Amino acid sequence: MRFKRRVAIFKGQLELTPLVDVVLLLLIFFVLSSRYLANPGITVDVPESAATTDVESSDLTLTLTDKNEVYLRGKLISPLEGYEQLRTELQKIRLAQGDDVPRLVMQIDKKIPFGRAIEIMSIAWEEGFHAQSLATQPKEVH
Repeated sequence: MRFKRRVAIFKGQLELTPLVDVVLLLLIFFVLSSRYLANPGITVDVPESAATTDVESSDLTLTLTDKNEVYLRGKLISPLEGYEQLRTELQKIRLAQGDDVPRLVMQIDKKIPFGRAIEIMSIAWEEGFHAQSLATQPKEVH
């Protein structure tokens, strides 16, 4: 004996609204949980330290690589002009900021001689960047 179906099979369309909601939630999750690199593409092996602080978006980043390349805000400073271009760029930033001078975070590779690092820090100090920090990576605890 064959029974009749009382419920009809409805072949409907795929609802896109819940799908879009889930995709947007995943996108927001991954954007908020991802780590941002201060200078993508510039590799610097900074020393380890137990004392670390976070870099804020308002901070000015100066990078000195193991190849003696100087980057300010991710832009390569010409090594041919010595430190004059660095001085000029720092002066421009200082004039644009006025009294609200940003903190200068220096990412200095640990292979750089100490004297060269001090020379760069002195130039920044002379140009009015008195709040300076050295970037380090957290020390691994065993």
